Amino acid sequence: MQRSWPKLGGQLGMACIGIGFIVIGLAWNGAAGVDFVQGQVPYLLSGGAFGLALVIAGAALVVVQNSRRDRSMLEGQLRELNTAVARLANAVGSIAAAGNGRGAATDEVVMGRTSFHRPECHLVAGKDLPLGTVESAMEDGLSPCRICEPAAAPARSR
Repeated sequence: MQRSWPKLGGQLGMACIGIGFIVIGLAWNGAAGVDFVQGQVPYLLSGGAFGLALVIAGAALVVVQNSRRDRSMLEGQLRELNTAVARLANAVGSIAAAGNGRGAATDEVVMGRTSFHRPECHLVAGKDLPLGTVESAMEDGLSPCRICEPAAAPARSR
């Protein structure tokens, strides 16, 4: 049920446009059945105006639906970009701290998309992923790898 709501505006808009064209067609058909102009005008004014209003309202619904969909996609991309920039900043900060002698090599973890790993983990071997600390990975919302368990104590043997 939840997935049908986002498309409802566009579907309702297309239905309004279709009904509007049908009403306009019925109005013109009614006007064509009358021989004198004074009898045709009520058909054209009422049916034509109502049909045109439905077409305009339907087009507005479709435009609003497309704008909402585009905005939702852009917000998702912006969220991903923001997360990537934060990870990059943490990785650059941890590299700078390690270069100054303040960071310990045992604290370093490899930061993936959804989880973080020990540098020797076979899941990240050969991949160019940023380094960080366990604390920075946790702050980014990453979960520890279930295979190499980087959040466990370093004394743990594999």
